[in-house]
Amino acid sequence: MFTAEAAERKRAMLRRIALETLGAPSPERLVREAIALGGATLAIAGRRWDLRACPRITLAALGKAAAPMMRGALTALAPLIDAGAALPAERIRGVVVAPAAAWDPPEMVPRGMEQYAGGHPEPNQGSLIAAQALRRAVAATPPGGLIVYLISGGGSALAEEPLPGLALEDLRRTHRALVHSGAPIGAINAVRKHVSALKGGRLALAAPPGTDQISLLLSDVPPGDLSSISSGPTCPDPSTLADCGRILQAYRPELPEAVTAALRAPSGQETPKPGDARLARSSWQVLMDNAGLQAAAARQAQAAGLAPVIVDDADEWEYRRAADFLLERLAAEQRSRPNACIIAGGEVLVKVEGTPGRGGRNQAFALYCAERITGGDACVLSLGTDGVDGNSPAAGACVDGGTAAHARATGFDIAQALARFDAYPLLAATGDAITTGPTGNNLRDLRLLA
Repeated sequence: MFTAEAAERKRAMLRRIALETLGAPSPERLVREAIALGGATLAIAGRRWDLRACPRITLAALGKAAAPMMRGALTALAPLIDAGAALPAERIRGVVVAPAAAWDPPEMVPRGMEQYAGGHPEPNQGSLIAAQALRRAVAATPPGGLIVYLISGGGSALAEEPLPGLALEDLRRTHRALVHSGAPIGAINAVRKHVSALKGGRLALAAPPGTDQISLLLSDVPPGDLSSISSGPTCPDPSTLADCGRILQAYRPELPEAVTAALRAPSGQETPKPGDARLARSSWQVLMDNAGLQAAAARQAQAAGLAPVIVDDADEWEYRRAADFLLERLAAEQRSRPNACIIAGGEVLVKVEGTPGRGGRNQAFALYCAERITGGDACVLSLGTDGVDGNSPAAGACVDGGTAAHARATGFDIAQALARFDAYPLLAATGDAITTGPTGNNLRDLRLLA
């Protein structure tokens, strides 16, 4: 039974668990700990390099966590840079491509690195400039050098370069149509890779022969799908043009004619595939993913006195189906353990039709749950770990059994808000929206139900 005091206590608990979880996987720390120095030997993810024989190290950071990841790398290398003998500072070059908000305050910017702010969620002119800077830095690395890529989610839009015959505006419209199509991220990025001169492993192909390449990754995609993180600029791409054709048929995004023609052309340009000899000196290491985030949330929930249950079954489900399933699982768990807390991650799918209002998938999920739990004592939190949910200033929302009544009392209609893809104004008015600002991380979404 709903009571305002009990709901407020539970909401505060879930918000605290979520915010403490977001602070746990520091991108800077994860990168710093992945890089080990022993004398003049550099070790990363099981590979070793003698820095005295390395003519240059290029650090290329791309994504929403690019700035802290670059700081982690520079901190790890600082002893050699400061000593100057084994690795003079002039032998390190770097490019950082991140959202504009990452450069505020200015001390977030790593010194001595080229800095670029691309567009998100759609590429812009800054994205094109950033892509060209990344390509230049990679291509300028001499044979025998080392390129360390620091890649996190969001890079699909932040750095982008169209294939010949396509324009930046074509890619901008393509990004928007794909995100609104209701397709899962793997399908979205399969199409993105096949119209981009940077993605699907093509950035790695810009490196001269004889250059070693290693990618350190923070994953915002399903486990094991490395080639979808920022659309895989350094990874071989298992998807094909034929896959793209099936995706277009299944989800029918309204793409520009030039893009559709390029994807369906018999002589279309394929991305490098697994086993491509040009990537033989490349390797990849995931530092953190959504599974690690869920485990961190479970530890926080247990410390708060809850009984956490991690549920992965609803990943990439339509948001209402996912909500129904997780609420039913919560009720089942709480029959035997009243303090049970469901922890889920991944992403839910929302197909946007027409002109959307303000909001995102997390707020749509939470608002739908608010109607389902009306009058009960359940509480539901859903947020994006990057601090951004759709086109709103919120990261997500936390709702309880009184949210629906509060919404109606303030003149809002939940069904209309969901139909218009306009959850944010309602949730902001009821005080249920969660605003964190950009977090400098991106590990998919986090949902807590208790």
